[in-house]
Amino acid sequence: MDPDLECIERIKRGDSSAFNAIMERHYKPVLNLIYRFYGCTREEAEDIAQEVFIRIFRGIKGFEGRSRFFTYLYKVTMNLCFKKRAVKRKDVPASVEEMAESAGAGAAEESQVERQIERNELSRIVKEAVMALPEDQRAAVILHKYHDMSYEDMASTLGISLAAVKSRLHRARLALKDSLKDWAR
Repeated sequence: MDPDLECIERIKRGDSSAFNAIMERHYKPVLNLIYRFYGCTREEAEDIAQEVFIRIFRGIKGFEGRSRFFTYLYKVTMNLCFKKRAVKRKDVPASVEEMAESAGAGAAEESQVERQIERNELSRIVKEAVMALPEDQRAAVILHKYHDMSYEDMASTLGISLAAVKSRLHRARLALKDSLKDWAR
């Protein structure tokens, strides 16, 4: 039996400690989904994640098991994210000199630091491009690329058709390709 469904049945029978197993299994993926979707601070993402699990706990008796639990969990998470519209913050990266000094700066370390900064810069640019997508496209990209969801699970999570999922991903890929074309050169 699915461990989530087993825990849910225990919770429905009054064993609230079974909820801890669900939280331990799913807290980090939920936190990552929130963080990636809005690019908020870790603290903001943790606050939203806590609210997600409070909602799940309160509504668990209504979960009938017609879909997989993680699909239900992600749907609750996405719905809450859409409502919250978390404030986005950007972290300012340290300069090459500051990173090299803190690393003990030899020539090899500087080269390594520079490569890390380039990777960080590329990561930041891709994150900004994803964040600039319309919400529906951004949600599809994050669920598919960062959470390895199938198209079918995405359709269920987002409450849309399979064709709509494919369309959103296609439009998102075109938009990302266009916004990242200068960086690719």
